[in-house]
Amino acid sequence: MRKTNIIALGFMTFSMFLGAGNVIFPPMIGQMAGHNTPIAGLGFIIGDVGLTLLGLIAISLAGGADNLLQDFPERVQKLFWVLLFIIIGPAFVIPRAAMVAYEIGFFPFVGANQWLFYSYIFGYLLLVMFLTLNPQKIVITVGKWMTPALLILLITIAVATLVSPLGTVQQARDAYQHQAFSEGLIQGYLTMDALGALGFGWILAVTIRSMGVSSKRSVAFYIAIAGVLAAIGMIIVYSAMLYLGATSNTISPNASNGGHILTAYVSGLFGKFGLIILAGVISLACMTTCIGVAAAGAEYFHKVRPKISYGRYVVFISICSAIISTIGLNKLIGITLPVIVGFYPVTIAVIATAILRRWLTNPKKVNYIVCSTALCFGVIDGINATGWLPKDVVTWLSHHLPLFDQGMGWITPGLVALLGAIICTELKVRSSFATSSRHS
Repeated sequence: MRKTNIIALGFMTFSMFLGAGNVIFPPMIGQMAGHNTPIAGLGFIIGDVGLTLLGLIAISLAGGADNLLQDFPERVQKLFWVLLFIIIGPAFVIPRAAMVAYEIGFFPFVGANQWLFYSYIFGYLLLVMFLTLNPQKIVITVGKWMTPALLILLITIAVATLVSPLGTVQQARDAYQHQAFSEGLIQGYLTMDALGALGFGWILAVTIRSMGVSSKRSVAFYIAIAGVLAAIGMIIVYSAMLYLGATSNTISPNASNGGHILTAYVSGLFGKFGLIILAGVISLACMTTCIGVAAAGAEYFHKVRPKISYGRYVVFISICSAIISTIGLNKLIGITLPVIVGFYPVTIAVIATAILRRWLTNPKKVNYIVCSTALCFGVIDGINATGWLPKDVVTWLSHHLPLFDQGMGWITPGLVALLGAIICTELKVRSSFATSSRHS
């Protein structure tokens, strides 16, 4: 593959991951962490970029996204992928991205108007649909045109922030005073970008093959390269946004979210023209993410049901996303968050076992134990996110299960299950070997 295509592939991967949430999260962390921003930022990058990169590495080591769940029955595999593509597609990610693009990129110019909201959403997703219809051209559309435009806008903001910061770095607040790294790590985890990593593996493989790469090993290699390039780009953007947030106390004190910080800061740097720059950043960031997840979902569903064309799946995903977008961002988050919280642990368990697979003597059994444990405790976290878990149970789990209050109560049981499964399978293999040696 030519170097220009590799760079374009890396740009495409970077822009698919860099949604609006990824731009908005770091400024809030920076403002809260203050002088502890470097250590909090490191935690955030590990929790977000680290897991995202591990997801793409897992796909590479498995020889493709379709091999990640090879130890499970075909019905379980299909259920996993269908749920994942519904979550990162029409049920949550695409509608959220479209609504964020409207609220930050369009609403400041027009104000509240329900019909303009509907028109914008349908027009925005119609454009997404047309840009997604040809998967072979996505790398050209996104990697060679949209991403460079997005980077130019982000670099403009980053350079202006470094040259003329609008404030000084303040003292850390709340949990960031004494637990900056762990708090940043939790926030990185909560972006749940690893879901996108597994989903994007499908469209990355198709794109790489369209460039003339045929062998599975080469496809896996270029997926890993694209992941590394995307990770580097995300780290650079996060660093700039973290510093922006750390110097934002004067321009946007006690902000309730990163979107408010970013809007106030960019307006302070560039005046009214800053809102246009910010509108461009958010609109492009959201659109590249929408294109990526719509293409990935359509590619998977077409592979499962090839009688229906890729294009029809793209149209169906776009229409469903537009309809769901009309319910409003807060309602959408309230409905889908418990499902995502419950499903995400299984995704991380799949990634972990895929990476460790080559060193396991019985990977199938380890996979079953770890994924089952992650699912059980993930469901508990999901039910807790709905508020339906009895108060006595919540209180008990809060005192006895680490990270339960952060929606990550599955991590300790998952690690115990992983270590226990590895030890048990290793001991069983050694016992069997010892028995056969005595008999011989």
